[in-house]
Parts: sequence; structure tokens; C-alpha cells
Amino acid sequence: MKSIKLFLLKAISPQGYLSCIKKSQMVAFNSLRNQFQAIYLSLNKYNIAQYTMPIWNDYISRLEKAFLPYPSFYFLRNPTVRHTMFVEAGGSWLKQQLSFLEKKNPKDKLKILLQEDYVGGPRLLNSTYLTSHNSIHHLYHLLRFSERTQCNFDKIDTIIEWGGGYGNMIKILNRLKSSSATYIIIDIPLFSCLQWLYLSTIIGKEKIHLLKNPEDTLQRGKINLLPVCFLDHLEVRGNLFISSWGLNESSKYSQDYVIHHDWFHSNHLLLGYQDSDSMLPDSDRVGKLAEASGAIIEDIDFLPKHHYAFR
Repeated sequence: MKSIKLFLLKAISPQGYLSCIKKSQMVAFNSLRNQFQAIYLSLNKYNIAQYTMPIWNDYISRLEKAFLPYPSFYFLRNPTVRHTMFVEAGGSWLKQQLSFLEKKNPKDKLKILLQEDYVGGPRLLNSTYLTSHNSIHHLYHLLRFSERTQCNFDKIDTIIEWGGGYGNMIKILNRLKSSSATYIIIDIPLFSCLQWLYLSTIIGKEKIHLLKNPEDTLQRGKINLLPVCFLDHLEVRGNLFISSWGLNESSKYSQDYVIHHDWFHSNHLLLGYQDSDSMLPDSDRVGKLAEASGAIIEDIDFLPKHHYAFR
């Protein structure tokens, strides 16, 4: 009887179905959310100005108002979140990306990789896979990269992401890999806290390690959330460096820092970036730096002025 009810609910409302099969996420989220403000305030005292662009100062102020004392369970519906992160687009982008994914994977596998989570309240744009465009978008990046470079994710031991948004890319990659790995997401403190809340709700807080002071160290086999203010206190090394429109929105100092550390010693690169403009004058510099490091540059057909750099 229960399975029949869930089937009917899925047919009527994919969002309602998702809320039923993953209702435990709201319980987990509510048990963690009251820690959010205290953790963020302790991290926010550190200066990160050299790592950020002026465009982000206003965004951070608006997101602080939205996220404090803690984010809404449905935080992905916030207008500023929707503006600053790729949350939904749909249309021809989605069709082309999904077509690529379906050519590379059987539907049963895609249902596992793409199924959304209840936390965040993502807008479901595909009922077959119960997924959002953002999850399709992230899996598309990963599979485009692996096809072009012949990189086997299961042989990657340590993955570094610069600018992880709310944590969705690492969530998808964690599903895609059949072997364990150490993950390191480098971000501004506010997003590190959001990643901690989101990923702890989904994966379990015991698998997430948020560094809270300069003396903290990285932990093997976990998803490490590294606020950029502590970057100088650690030696960060990886096999794969990812930044999907993160490093290009960071300061020139940040870009130079990554290059000075040789992409954190990663032999593989997966970068997304856009052409420079008045708001992001150093954006396409990321592609030039990657190309000088041996990366292949590819235009994104359905997204003019946007590019990949793969190595």
C-alpha cells in the first residue's frame, strides 16, 4: 500500500514524492542549523579581502541577511542564491546536457547519480530522474572532462575544488566514484558553512570536516571544507583540481596563489570560466593560465563566451 501511495505521489508531484522519500533530511537539517551562526561568526573575523572581487561584497552582505541565524531549509529558492549560483536554467541547455549524459550512461545509473535531495528545495526540472538542472549541469562537466582526458575518477585519490557553491558538485562526484577519496573544498567562510550544513544533512556530519581555526588539519577520507582564510596554514595537495566558474570570479591574487602552488600539485584540471568583462576583468586569465599549464581549451557550444579547460 505504501509503495502504491508513493507511486501516485510521484506521478502527481515529483517534489512531493522527493519530500516523502527523503523526509529524514529535514530532521537532520533542523538538528544542525542552530550551530550555523556561531560557526560562521567565528570564521568571519578573519580577513579574506585579498581573495574576493568587489562584485562579491554586496552578494555576501545579502546572503548573510538570508542565512543568519541559519539558512532556510529551502535556501535554494532565495533570489540571491539563484542569482549567484547556477540553480536552474532549463531549456536548450538542459536538453543538450541531458542528451549527452544519456548517451554515456544507462538510465538506471543516471537515476542514482542525478536524484536530487530534499534539503535546499531544488526545483525539479526532470521527473524521470527526479533532478534539477544544477545536478545535470555538474554531472555534465564531470563526464565531459573524463571523456576528453580519459581520466578515471576511481584512480583519483584527492580532489580539490575552488569555490564549491553549496556543495553539489562534490556530492555528485562522490556518487560517481566507486572508490573512497579525500575532498577539499576551498571557499569563503559563508559558503564553507553552507556546505557543512548541506552535506552533513545528506551524507552525515561524521563524514564532513569543517576547519574552524588555523590549527585545524585536513582529514583523509573525508570531505574537508577549507575556508580560504586558513589556506596559508596548510600544505594542500591533490590529484584533480576543479573550479566551475569559481576561480574566474576570484581575485587576481587568488589566481596567482593557485598558479604559484602549481594548481595544488594536481596533474588533472577541470575548469569552467567565461570571457572577461567589466565586472570580471581577469576571468579569461584563468583559461590562459591553464593553457600555459598544458590544458586543452574547449568552447561550450550552447553557452557562448564560456569555456572549459581540461588537463
